[in-house]
Amino acid sequence: MSIDLQRVTQAIGATREGLAASGFRIDVAERGGRLRFAVEAGADACAECLVPRGIFEAILGRELAEGGIEAEGFELVYPLDDE
Repeated sequence: MSIDLQRVTQAIGATREGLAASGFRIDVAERGGRLRFAVEAGADACAECLVPRGIFEAILGRELAEGGIEAEGFELVYPLDDE
């Protein structure tokens, strides 16, 4: 099953806008048929200030469902995950 990344990006538009206002961006990709969201902190963003991962996953899940996008789970990468 192929995922329409443009539809996904549109579905999470409110979250993308909110993140941008706080100095973050979110990249959307598909890996092995699964969605991957990677949040990146800009120079002035507070990476430690993001909501807890479970809350963020619930928000993304709700936006996907409201956008009519069926996703069998997804990966969420936070800025500090690599540290």
